[in-house]
Amino acid sequence: MSASATTARRKKTIVDSEVQGGILRKIALHWVALFFCNTLALMIWLRLFEQPEAGWSEAFQECWTRFLPFFIVTMTLIPAFIWDTLKLTNRFAGPISRLRQALRDAGEGRPVGPLKFRTSDYWAEMADDFNRLIRRIASQEAGTGADSDNGVDAEVAS
Repeated sequence: MSASATTARRKKTIVDSEVQGGILRKIALHWVALFFCNTLALMIWLRLFEQPEAGWSEAFQECWTRFLPFFIVTMTLIPAFIWDTLKLTNRFAGPISRLRQALRDAGEGRPVGPLKFRTSDYWAEMADDFNRLIRRIASQEAGTGADSDNGVDAEVAS
């Protein structure tokens, strides 16, 4: 699989479902925990300092009534956080996915073109290192006439 141009837009939102899904699940869990803790803190504040004579059910009702706009805004921000997280994780999951495919192709003896990452991706120097390695192996194979396994084994042995 050859790498796309450095300025091209990603066609897939989720490049590596295992990694990106794990990160999204963790962020969603943190967001739910934050929402629950904020609700609990607001309810305790109301019960202890503003309405000490009220019961917990009354404090809960008052909390929902008074802070409903806060809760709505908090819930509506979740999709924005998820989308932004997906965009961020694409900056490292995309390059690793392309590198894994290039390594798989090279390991199976298929030709591998230069690896290029998008300008906003992380680890751009990793593509340069990979390309330098592929060029070196190709030049050794061309110079010695050895097959790819022997060329790589000779490198490892030395």
